[in-house]
Amino acid sequence: MRTTVFLKSLVLACAIVIAGVAATKAGATPLAVGSWQPFFFGPAGSTATGSPFTFTSSGAAVVTVTDAFCRGDRFTVSDGATTLGTTALVVVDLACTTVVSDPDVTLADPGYSSGRFVVGTGAHSIGIVASTSPFDGGGTAYLRYDVLNASMCKKSGWMTFQPAFKNQGDCVSFVATGGGNEPAG
Repeated sequence: MRTTVFLKSLVLACAIVIAGVAATKAGATPLAVGSWQPFFFGPAGSTATGSPFTFTSSGAAVVTVTDAFCRGDRFTVSDGATTLGTTALVVVDLACTTVVSDPDVTLADPGYSSGRFVVGTGAHSIGIVASTSPFDGGGTAYLRYDVLNASMCKKSGWMTFQPAFKNQGDCVSFVATGGGNEPAG
């Protein structure tokens, strides 16, 4: 089974590299709202293949980044020249005993590094750099963006975003103004 997972990972990585080379020639990789975009990265300090990832939002949005496959990689996420934050610190699994390729599953698993970053209305150019990658060859991870709505701020949802919100009302205000009222946390 581990060999099968490795081969699938290798095929996906090759496809991502090819797509990334094509995107690099075009200048950026466009993102579609609500769809996971895989990306490949090398050792710590390397920029994700296909970066920057671009989209235009007519309101507040949330960019989600999650590690996949082997646990332990972290990413610093930026929007143009502005650093949005770094995905969560997790325990590194050098033996790669848990291998998960589904981004919805890794996002829900606190053993995988992930982060949710809020941005306002307008055009965005999301850069991703591997800030920690304990695996020599790097790996594969995912990102997506979604429209941010007030219901995502409720039931402590406001605490899951970077930059930090002061409280639920601060998050709702950010949504209502399309990001005009920046997080005050």
